[in-house]
Amino acid sequence: MFTPRSTLISLIIVSSALLACNEKPAELSRTTKEWTRPVITLIETPLANEYTVIGSVISDQRIDISSKIIGYIKTLTVREGDLVKRGQLLLNLDDVGIENAILQAQAGVDSASALTKDLSSDVQRFNKLFQEGSISEVKLRKTRLQYNTAQEGLASARAALATAQSQRQYSHIESPADGIISARYKQAGDLASPGTPLLTLESRDQLLFETYVAESQLSHIDVGDTVGLTIDNAPEDLIGTVAQIVHAGDPVSRTYKIKIKLPKVIGLYSGMFGRAHFKVGEALNLTIPRSAIIEKGGLDGVYVLDENNRIHFRWVRPKRQWSERVEIAAGLKIGERIVVTASAGLSEEDLIIVEGANGE
Repeated sequence: MFTPRSTLISLIIVSSALLACNEKPAELSRTTKEWTRPVITLIETPLANEYTVIGSVISDQRIDISSKIIGYIKTLTVREGDLVKRGQLLLNLDDVGIENAILQAQAGVDSASALTKDLSSDVQRFNKLFQEGSISEVKLRKTRLQYNTAQEGLASARAALATAQSQRQYSHIESPADGIISARYKQAGDLASPGTPLLTLESRDQLLFETYVAESQLSHIDVGDTVGLTIDNAPEDLIGTVAQIVHAGDPVSRTYKIKIKLPKVIGLYSGMFGRAHFKVGEALNLTIPRSAIIEKGGLDGVYVLDENNRIHFRWVRPKRQWSERVEIAAGLKIGERIVVTASAGLSEEDLIIVEGANGE
């Protein structure tokens, strides 16, 4: 049951609540800070345009190793990926047939030598008999002819022996250079024949980077040009030199093969993937010091000054990067001012006391 007194109290409470709702909350004020920082005004600078293509590391010397004779592989001492030295034994062929051929050839030499020796004695004896008038000149001539024929037979037998003996060295195949075995096509017990590759050896004395460039960029590239290279798993970025341009393009892709000479660096291997960065002309671009960039939430940004030297954070999109400079693809404009040395302590609307300003 409501009485006049309780009704009055209720009205007072409601009125107080309404008045409280109509009051504006006290505005929270953030205390801005002052920082002394170097500042630069952004200008464009001439930079080389880069044309980037992918490619792979290859060996300048790729050797297919095959046998000079027919024979079964007796032992094969290397596998794919093995490092080998010049003169190292790679495989042996079954040499039973070769040794038999040598024995036969030696027997032929022995027989021809014995015949020649006998006929030599006959010639000497018949010469004496002819001088005594005991035999005719025809008989002497026949004997001399037989001796000459035997000498020719001995020479042929010796040549056959030398040929058979030369085959012996071909049953042992050695590495022709320092390198790495990149492929093995046969196993022990397989038949080796001339012209059929058994192994592939890639020399590591000189490595190249092989890539393909578009027809539109070919005119900007010459033999001897320096090329920046980024190779996966290499300890650092490399500088190479264009060694060869194959002026016979692929009619489908319209690309041309280019080989780049690589410096000798430990850890480079044939087959490694990478990118070549060719300089193809020059253009004006915007770059800023690397120290001006600060990362927030995985993205890059800088602090831009307004006309009152208050800073405002702005996202940027970096492009190419060097040790101390970064090219900016989007986010900044020529003529704007930025803080050179950004830090985590800087905040929106902070005041910058300019330590130094110069155009870059």
